[in-house]
Amino acid sequence: MKTKRFIFSMLLSLALIMSTGCQQAVENADKTVFQGTVEANSVDINSKIAGRLSEVDVEEGEFIDSEAVVAVVDAKDLQAKRDGLVAVSKAALAGIDAAKAQSEAAQGQLDAAEATLTKAQNGARAEEIAKAQAAYDIVKKNYDRIETLYNNGAISEASFDEISTKLDVASQDLKMAKEGARQEDIEAAKGQVTAYKGQVAAALMNVAAAEEKYAQALAGITEVDTYITDASIKAPLSGYVTSVNTSSGEMVSTGMNIATITDLTDTWIVLNISEKELGKFKENDKVTVTTLAYEDKSFEGVVTQINKKADFAVKRASNENGDFDLVSYSVKVKVDNPEELFRPGMTAFVKVGQ
Repeated sequence: MKTKRFIFSMLLSLALIMSTGCQQAVENADKTVFQGTVEANSVDINSKIAGRLSEVDVEEGEFIDSEAVVAVVDAKDLQAKRDGLVAVSKAALAGIDAAKAQSEAAQGQLDAAEATLTKAQNGARAEEIAKAQAAYDIVKKNYDRIETLYNNGAISEASFDEISTKLDVASQDLKMAKEGARQEDIEAAKGQVTAYKGQVAAALMNVAAAEEKYAQALAGITEVDTYITDASIKAPLSGYVTSVNTSSGEMVSTGMNIATITDLTDTWIVLNISEKELGKFKENDKVTVTTLAYEDKSFEGVVTQINKKADFAVKRASNENGDFDLVSYSVKVKVDNPEELFRPGMTAFVKVGQ
């Protein structure tokens, strides 16, 4: 009797095992639920400049808005450098004004010298010759009258000498007006023109140098202003501070992570799907999402991305592939999280199909 019961029990157990195996095979063949991990948009806040943190204004778990100040790097040295550059720019600006004044003065002298040279080369104008001729005629008439009086003993020799001198001057003025300047006067005028041209060129070079110095100072100020702005480290998005990696007074280097901010309104689920199951997923398909944390709730998700390249391979022995590896593809399922129920790292289950 015991033997029959034992045999019956063995047969029953075997039947249950076979039934369970068949059921698992069916479930494996018709798998519709896949396990994944919740991820969220997290951003590491880095320092763009090196220095000592004068303050850290956030705490872990705190919600902050976009552009809120996370930390501040001490910028006293930068401000001092900026003040120095401002002083340099003011001095350079004054130098530009002085150099331009020198340039204008030199240009004025050059213009006058060129006018003198032109007059010396071309001679006097017709009206100037006429004026010199008229002056000579008047003096000559007076000379003739006084000469007659002098010959008759009516005036003194001194008076006659005076009018003679005036006549000589008027005669020379008329001659110069008619004949033009002497060659040595022309050469002297040319020398003045050359000298003033050199002064103008030097003054213009001084202007250019002062303007370049001023431009360099302005560029330096702009650069320092950028660093001063970067000293105030701000959040690029709204979210929760999920980690703070520094404290006030600590030295930080360029690119050093100050804190991490996570946006729980931007969440998704990452699934690693075997190539055998990949055909069950299509982009833009709607799926049902459940979690261990909220077993009584289900959520709607959308397949937004299926990687075109395999992520990794899993070694499996099967009749279908022999000793070849089965590769896995990453599938991204976007899920709305207005109540911020989903948290990074949570286990989630995605059901495809009906």
